[in-house]
Amino acid sequence: MSNWADLPHFIVYEIICRLSFFDDIFIVGAVCKSWQSVVYSFEKPPPLPPKGPWIMLSEEREQGNKESKTRSLFNLLDTKTYYFKLPELVGRKCLGTSFGWLLTIGADFQINLFHPLSKHLIRLPPQPTFCRQYTPEVEPEHLRNIFVRKCVLSRSPWNSVTNEYDRDCIIMAIYGEIRTLAFTRPGYKAWIDIESPSRAYDDIAFYKGNFYAVDAHGEVFACQIDDNQKVVAKAVAPRPKGTRDLIKKYTVESAGDLLLVLRVRGGHYYSIEDYPNYEEDEFHNVDLEDDIEDEDAPENESEEVEEEEEEEKINDNSYVTVGFTVLKLKRFTQAGSKYKYKYVKVDNLGDRALFVGDNSSVSLSASSLNGCKANCIYFTDDNIELYEETLNGGGYDMGVFCMKDGTFYKHYPESFSYYSTPLWSI
Repeated sequence: MSNWADLPHFIVYEIICRLSFFDDIFIVGAVCKSWQSVVYSFEKPPPLPPKGPWIMLSEEREQGNKESKTRSLFNLLDTKTYYFKLPELVGRKCLGTSFGWLLTIGADFQINLFHPLSKHLIRLPPQPTFCRQYTPEVEPEHLRNIFVRKCVLSRSPWNSVTNEYDRDCIIMAIYGEIRTLAFTRPGYKAWIDIESPSRAYDDIAFYKGNFYAVDAHGEVFACQIDDNQKVVAKAVAPRPKGTRDLIKKYTVESAGDLLLVLRVRGGHYYSIEDYPNYEEDEFHNVDLEDDIEDEDAPENESEEVEEEEEEEKINDNSYVTVGFTVLKLKRFTQAGSKYKYKYVKVDNLGDRALFVGDNSSVSLSASSLNGCKANCIYFTDDNIELYEETLNGGGYDMGVFCMKDGTFYKHYPESFSYYSTPLWSI
């Protein structure tokens, strides 16, 4: 067998350009010094997605770590924290998108797509080009942190065939005081508003060629982007009965289905009055054919005491996640209805693991990721509106929710900050 080190550099280069995950670039560089030199020859390696989920931890100071210019990223698979020199992110508001990219906003209100592992950067239209601006004026630092709430990509903005940025990529965002929708593309000069009958959107997903947005009520809207026509959001699924606006909504494509994930919080800022009859009449319009029967109430006094102690523990926090419910949008037709979907309650995610927070909601196959558990929801603390109302800042309401038994455990202790959210980089 010939020596791998003798493989011509241009072939090694072509191999690297065809890899699927950024982590594999490091593996190529570890084969031998000859291959390592090819990896180092890239001014910027291809901006590929990471093989597994990373958490980009919060910045503790609002101006960031200007001395070391680093950001900390926790690798969920090997449970190690890595420190990357990323001056491009210091003091900037960051949101997780997909394919390993982040949306960042600086004090100058310039908006960029940035790949933290490869350091590729795409300039997008700045914040003042959005149609709707905050009124009355708010402090620039605060405006930077709250103006864009979510950002989702239709595809990777990097074309692996041409090794150039893909101008066909659509970037959709939830923005502004009333949390409405807008989109742009690489190369555009401004963000374009989407006409919608609703507002106060919580999340967006790209599913089967269209964007789907869910508002605070739980109503789902479809948006088909056509540059030659005015883009309008059309309602396709009703508000689930029994839900409340304070229940956080996420929408995510998972194994070919579109899911609606409901996150319930408790604590000082979320009293039980906010969720009247939540468990009793939670989803009256859910198709119950596939439902698993609810567990019985506590059978003895000791179990009731344990529940009371757990409730007291929850109330020690300003806010804390206490449960999740997952619904699947199922196609249906009904005469006279404007909706194309109804809801089916999901009790088991199978091999999938969901990742929600201040990022594009993502579903991954757990069996392909060592250290990732199936049938679980991994979540970070995205409740930035209450960060300044807590003693040490936000960033503590993170963990893993097991769909099987409703239990929680931690994937990372906490990442405290008053303005910067921990988020998934996937």
